[in-house]
Amino acid sequence: MIRQAESLFGEYEWERFDLLVLPPSFPYGGMENPRMVFLTPTVIKGDASGAQMVAHELAHSWTGNLITNKNNEHFWLNEGFTTYAERRIVEVVQGEDIAALTIGNGWRGLNEAVERFKDNMEYTKLKNNQEGVDPDDMYSRVPYEKGFQFLWRIEHQIGRPAFDEFLKKYIATFKFKSIDTDTFLDFLKANVHGIEKDIDLQLWTEGTGIPPDAHEPVSNLYIKITSLANDFKLGRIPREDEVASWKGQEWELYLNNLPRAVEHSQVLALDARYRLSESKDYDVKVGFLQLAISSRCRDYYGEVEKTLKEVGRMRYLRPLYSDLVQGPGNEEDKILAKRLFAEARECYHPIAQGVIEAIFARHV
Repeated sequence: MIRQAESLFGEYEWERFDLLVLPPSFPYGGMENPRMVFLTPTVIKGDASGAQMVAHELAHSWTGNLITNKNNEHFWLNEGFTTYAERRIVEVVQGEDIAALTIGNGWRGLNEAVERFKDNMEYTKLKNNQEGVDPDDMYSRVPYEKGFQFLWRIEHQIGRPAFDEFLKKYIATFKFKSIDTDTFLDFLKANVHGIEKDIDLQLWTEGTGIPPDAHEPVSNLYIKITSLANDFKLGRIPREDEVASWKGQEWELYLNNLPRAVEHSQVLALDARYRLSESKDYDVKVGFLQLAISSRCRDYYGEVEKTLKEVGRMRYLRPLYSDLVQGPGNEEDKILAKRLFAEARECYHPIAQGVIEAIFARHV
């Protein structure tokens, strides 16, 4: 991965690249400290898919650590660039199909984030106003995925070879500096002449929501998985031969594209065939448990309790607690959520505690 990243982005400037897997209470997937990346233990999944987290944190060695956003209102300069760089590394190391799956899961996450912030669309801008705002309150997939989509759109406009040369020049020009969105846009317009005529740069960076020229990935595997998810809406569970080669990312994409709620019998039948509730990949397990909660299929609430007590990563805590407390007529689930938080609270990082308390403040 380091060799591939150097070929894409230039020399690795930090001498060493070490990984430290932290206890389950670590609230993030990874943290890109120069020379030593911190990782959640949930990155160890039993297959190679967890290596994508390593690719992301490695990519920060160029975009985020070498070039840093001036302040948090330009956070996308760190995370959008790094998400793009991560997927370029993954494409080379694991193949185009796997890269397309990560883009597809990211596309779903972006749409969910925009829906989450429908009452405060300022939070869906790349360049935003955070005066008086706790950054944790507006943290979402937007800077990652909308930022990625913006760079992907530029790549499609000018072609990959030209965009690769632009990236290398961008990194060489601004390394060991902190910049803002306007600095990036000025550099883009100076080095890609006429780009502002082809892409609405202001809409992308200062507009709300998802621009109309953003799009899902296209690959045969991606289309197959989303098609099977559509079949599930009609009551058809995938055959074993259709999913024989699937690993965590395929299942994650499949679950992400299912309806929010289905009949209890469908939840039970899906798990009876594929044991998703027992997956060692928490992206799969939590995706299935979200389906169970939204469908009020309480057969799996014991597994929900176990999961909330054994992991502290906010990627899993936020959706599970949110699904338990949202919606009318689910007082039983709200009581369960409050009990679980009271019992597990001291095992969570203070940042995670605050995020869950904010969820309760809105919905309980």
